[in-house]
Amino acid sequence: MPGDLVEVRSAAEILATLDEKGTLENLPFMPEMLAFCGRQFRVSRHAFKTCVDDGDMRRLDGTVFLEEVRCDGAAHAGCDRGCLVFWKTAWLKPAGAPSTNGHSAKSKVTADGLRSLATRDGQFFCQSSEIVNASQPLPWWEARQYLWDLKYNRTPFLLFTRSLLIAIYNKFASRLKFPAWRAVSGAANGNGQSQPLNLRPGEFVRVKPLVQIKATLDSEGKHQNLLFAPAMANFCGQVLPVRDRVENIVLEATPRQRKIKDTVLLEGATCDGVCHRLCPRQSLLFWRECWLERVPAP
Repeated sequence: MPGDLVEVRSAAEILATLDEKGTLENLPFMPEMLAFCGRQFRVSRHAFKTCVDDGDMRRLDGTVFLEEVRCDGAAHAGCDRGCLVFWKTAWLKPAGAPSTNGHSAKSKVTADGLRSLATRDGQFFCQSSEIVNASQPLPWWEARQYLWDLKYNRTPFLLFTRSLLIAIYNKFASRLKFPAWRAVSGAANGNGQSQPLNLRPGEFVRVKPLVQIKATLDSEGKHQNLLFAPAMANFCGQVLPVRDRVENIVLEATPRQRKIKDTVLLEGATCDGVCHRLCPRQSLLFWRECWLERVPAP
């Protein structure tokens, strides 16, 4: 349950659970995850569902997130998405529990094998690229998912109710061709150029007022094909530190990588999932530099 203290099993124990592709139930155990073996973390949420790049909701079984355990992309050509890592419960144990007798000699894949699988011939293999293969569709009418939000992720009832009403509105809005809940759009062509800030990790920025951001967006709410998501409006006016620059990302549900310019991640600026049926993934939001202004450190 959220808040429980767990320990990531040893590499030998985990490797013994994997097939020759380095997966368990089609979910890859990535090379970046090896650094967490033997360490203790608290469970943050049940990862029984996830949206896929704001698209359809998907269901996973026996999977959790650990508090702020994110992929650093080191084995995937420096991917900068900073995804929360999915952990199968078979890869975890209660903190302090004894190890099993798993041994790497029994495994179908080695740690070096995981690294070779991660990138091959310009194709990338990770949890993000395989998310569709590792999950099943979770249609909106599946009632159990809403009970799981309350039971397993201890979602406050008011937040749960708000998200449910938004989901109902968005379902009708898509059929009637209305804008989605709190969708932000503008009248620009979405391709306007601006002076890059060349922001670096640790610098502080203020998110510009929404009216200024709208001036950079096209009718679909995008700037150079990058969406300004509804959840991002919550941060307008806030001062936040830059977490990292975004220059390379593995495209969700594909083996391809894409270059991005003038974009950063901000500390604490994550999607709350309210507009996406309480998706628990807490994805880091991508910020164009033209939506930000540099400010002195507080």
